[in-house]
Amino acid sequence: MNSMDQLLPLLTPTHCDLYLNAAVLEVTDPTLLAELAHHPKIRRYLLGRLSETVALVDTGQVEQLMQALRAEGYTPQGKQTP
Repeated sequence: MNSMDQLLPLLTPTHCDLYLNAAVLEVTDPTLLAELAHHPKIRRYLLGRLSETVALVDTGQVEQLMQALRAEGYTPQGKQTP
């Protein structure tokens, strides 16, 4: 098991999982997701990885995650799904 799997495990579907009202953090590079997962002030809001560039986020903590990302110098873009 690699370090990323220990910090932010890859979520595996049981059969057909549907995440209702899910929030995700999507980045362009797996290295950035690994960097965020290693950051204690950000990691606490990430529940697990859906892929190498997408993490599931606690829906009740989205605004706090946005604030934490900004405080650490990241520039997150909040997007609503259609």
